[in-house]
Amino acid sequence: MPAEQALESLVAIFAANPAANVLLVSQPDEDTVIQRLSLDGALATDFRQVARDACSNIIGNMRLRLYDPGYKPDSDELSYVDLSANAELATQIQELAGVQRAELFREDDEIIDALRLYSIVVSPSARRHAVFLRTYSPKKELTRKSGFAAILGRGHYNKVETKIFLFDWKVDCFAWSGYLFIHNIAAFQRIFNYFEELRERANQTLDIILAQVPVSNVDEFRNSCTGQIQMISKLAQIARKPYLAAVTMADIRRTINEFNLDIQIADVGGREQLVFEATPSKRWLILKLLDDDYLGSIMTTLKYEVNSKSPL
Repeated sequence: MPAEQALESLVAIFAANPAANVLLVSQPDEDTVIQRLSLDGALATDFRQVARDACSNIIGNMRLRLYDPGYKPDSDELSYVDLSANAELATQIQELAGVQRAELFREDDEIIDALRLYSIVVSPSARRHAVFLRTYSPKKELTRKSGFAAILGRGHYNKVETKIFLFDWKVDCFAWSGYLFIHNIAAFQRIFNYFEELRERANQTLDIILAQVPVSNVDEFRNSCTGQIQMISKLAQIARKPYLAAVTMADIRRTINEFNLDIQIADVGGREQLVFEATPSKRWLILKLLDDDYLGSIMTTLKYEVNSKSPL
């Protein structure tokens, strides 16, 4: 089933008011604890509405695009992951849908201190579940804020002693029928630690790039590129470029001159090498250059820099 049809089938399940449950996910001491909230009917209805809005507002308003690390979707684009091609991600989502396996939430301070996310599990049947995920933190519990809360009751205000948790009307991503749809890329990456594998492969990726495009202060360049998730994303994009193997220093020098880029080229032992500078204004220049971010318009002869793109 294509992603578009899966999304349409998800919207259709809400007509029958399917069951809705909420699981809180905490990670104390590097462990993962999943507990279920006991919801009354009105609160379950609100969570069901959050889930319905997250998917129903997409159809006819947004274009679906396969998730690509480092790509920044346009405002009318929604990224998605084919879970059949990512077994590890699919397994994690199954864990976040395990309503029957989850124990009831206990207002344990250790658990609350380590809250990371929650899942809204919408179940049209006992075997089928849609999972809507939202990042969360202990700060959402009102009595843990820096001030103190008061509530009106019987004509006067009382100090709030009961734990009160705040939820909003948004989700970061949701899964259904073999696909994960992503509203918030950064939150999705935090939830699933999606870039851990990329970080592990970052040095290998850099070796491929540096074999073609030498950098004089290579250790500084390597440390900078592997220390930021955004740069790791950019590295992954560059490594997949079909033109990388054919790029020459003459091509690079021509682009630097044409766009007046502040990138220095040094002669090291008779070999031209790019000079990396780690200052905030310059640390991205070489990566953007290698990702072909500097383009020229044939029609207008205007030159411009793009902040995100992928081949059509």
